Amino acid sequence: MALAKLYVLTGDKKYLDEAKFFIDMRGHGEKGAEEYRQSHVPVLEQDEAVGHAVRAEYFYSGIADVAALTGQTDYIEAIDKIWENIVDKKLYLTGGVGARRSGEAFGDNYELPNLTSYCETCAAIGNVYFNYRMFLLHGDSKYYDVLERSLYNGVISGVSLDGGTFFYPNPLESDGRHQRQDWFGCACCPSNICRFIPSVPGYVYAVKDNDLYVNLYMANTMHDSVKNGDVSVSMETNYPWDGKVKIVVNEAPKKGFNLKLRIPGWVRGEVVPSDLYEFDDDVELGYKVSLNGQEINADLDKGYFCIDRKWAPGDVVVLDMDMEPRLVKANDKVEADRGRVAVERGPIVYCAEWPDNRLLRRVA
Repeated sequence: MALAKLYVLTGDKKYLDEAKFFIDMRGHGEKGAEEYRQSHVPVLEQDEAVGHAVRAEYFYSGIADVAALTGQTDYIEAIDKIWENIVDKKLYLTGGVGARRSGEAFGDNYELPNLTSYCETCAAIGNVYFNYRMFLLHGDSKYYDVLERSLYNGVISGVSLDGGTFFYPNPLESDGRHQRQDWFGCACCPSNICRFIPSVPGYVYAVKDNDLYVNLYMANTMHDSVKNGDVSVSMETNYPWDGKVKIVVNEAPKKGFNLKLRIPGWVRGEVVPSDLYEFDDDVELGYKVSLNGQEINADLDKGYFCIDRKWAPGDVVVLDMDMEPRLVKANDKVEADRGRVAVERGPIVYCAEWPDNRLLRRVA
């Protein structure tokens, strides 16, 4: 990933060539050729996420970078297969990855235990990196659906509200012995999440040619440039607790630009972009988009609501998404989740803490 960034910043192809060299060498030597290091076979022959989950997510992010920067179809096909394997068979509902404590590793397909799940905080951060790069490669909102799920559930659970204690693994079930800690002998997760949180604003928007993508919803003001010129917008919202998002255009090029609003999968009836999870209730959610107080309609393009026009300072776009608690069930192939449901609202997966369960029993 670092070499890919150096190439983008300097334009010197030697950095991209070196990144590709390291990827191409993986799986071609007898020493260290094992799934734990994703070196069991050459990259172009890999079609399943295996081995140490943190190393894997960072490695897959680098492959996605090289695939995007070179445009090589074999690289793109290979990384697409790995992403599909994760989202189809190895992704926790929280967006966490890495089922096994042994080797801090991905498990077999549909191996997603709750009490013994590992779901390392660093692996969730890696999942954000990976899905961000897959979005940059393909421009599809489904990658941000996974990124958002990981961000709001798998990553942020790794740090307490006061920022002073941390989870290393983030299991989905606890017998009371799993508590946040002040520090760890191997302290990758506390330092990683402290590094990651300040980077979150960089995931909100994206620009390609004359398109301005709005990918995450949080209060902010941004300044950037599209093909036609400078653009600035402000966003007001209490998302993810409320589904209303107000976007005000502060500055726009005279020829206009295409504003692309991500319509999350959860409001369109899709838990994740696969059949690994599905809603298990009769609730139907919807959304509305208005421009200067008038409701407008548009067909979605890869999950984006597009408004292409000549904008004027003061133009207001409001996206209003329904939010209600939903029941979710896993694919029956996930043995650990058979006969169980989870509760989520918007992008947030809810946790039933032991004091709440005890209170419910008293009320009953």
